[in-house]
Amino acid sequence: MSHVDLAWAHGTLRAIPTGAMIADLSFRLASGHVFAPFAHRHWSPADPGCAGLPPHLQHLGAEFACLPFGVGGPVRDVASPWQALNVERCNDPPHGLAANAAWTLEQQTDTRLCFTLDYPSDHAIRRLTRILSVQPEAPALDLVLRIEARRTACISVGLHPILSLNAPPESVRIRARFRQGFTYPAAVPGDAMLAAIGQTFGELSSVPARAGGTVDLSRLPKVMPVDDVVQLCALDGPVEIIFAEQKAALTLDWDRSLLPSCQFWISDRALGHAPWAGRYRGLGVEPIASAFDFSEAVSLAKNPIQTTGTATSLAITPDRVTDIAYRIEARRA
Repeated sequence: MSHVDLAWAHGTLRAIPTGAMIADLSFRLASGHVFAPFAHRHWSPADPGCAGLPPHLQHLGAEFACLPFGVGGPVRDVASPWQALNVERCNDPPHGLAANAAWTLEQQTDTRLCFTLDYPSDHAIRRLTRILSVQPEAPALDLVLRIEARRTACISVGLHPILSLNAPPESVRIRARFRQGFTYPAAVPGDAMLAAIGQTFGELSSVPARAGGTVDLSRLPKVMPVDDVVQLCALDGPVEIIFAEQKAALTLDWDRSLLPSCQFWISDRALGHAPWAGRYRGLGVEPIASAFDFSEAVSLAKNPIQTTGTATSLAITPDRVTDIAYRIEARRA
């Protein structure tokens, strides 16, 4: 199976075995308007520049799940509260087995796909189940990530939708209510950060800027290339992204008692090496129980986000299945 498709009155979906990833997703709104809000890679997994990349990057699509969430790797200019946490440590593979392994398609109907993935026998996770259900009467997709534990543990978890930033400057608007935001506590590769390193903020429209003053990250894309990451903690309600040029909006809603933060990964033309080649235009809107995209070890440790009262990991136990439910829904705007 190379892929599996679902089509319904209000949209189309394509999923692939790698990561049980949604490779593409579009919605049909009022008057037949087709709304395609997700980013698309411009490379092929067979390209020479993809050799050695983790599978989730080779196939990078619209949405997937990450357990453990996080990549890690060499960084510079680490903010002092994070320096003792050895943030250079890496998850292997990046974003975990869930994002990179080939899942098994267990069930397919006209409205539902169900994938499963068994973890190695020495892992705290026994099995993951990923359920994708289209809504026959609405431009909406309901998803469940089911975690069955082999033993009691804490894990970092994240969902990874990626929206397109191929749009006129500042025409993509983000609406999110949250208690506190954190800028990335190190220099992001590509030297195209807008936000100051290791700062906090209360409004996405007024984030401390690397160049001084503030920058409005609630309106994207910017004219210049950008690569930046911020984390919003203790969200109060869903996240809505408005695509003014398409006169449409996308709402991402999820169980915030399990995943209390949302990481925004802005990757817009700044990374020049393969496979990005200065062309990729994506906005990751990522519900997480994690400390940014650092390794799981950092998320499980006492870190500056966890000490403010926002959990950076999720507790699992063999006595109870953990279901993380979330919805992706479109509307005219």
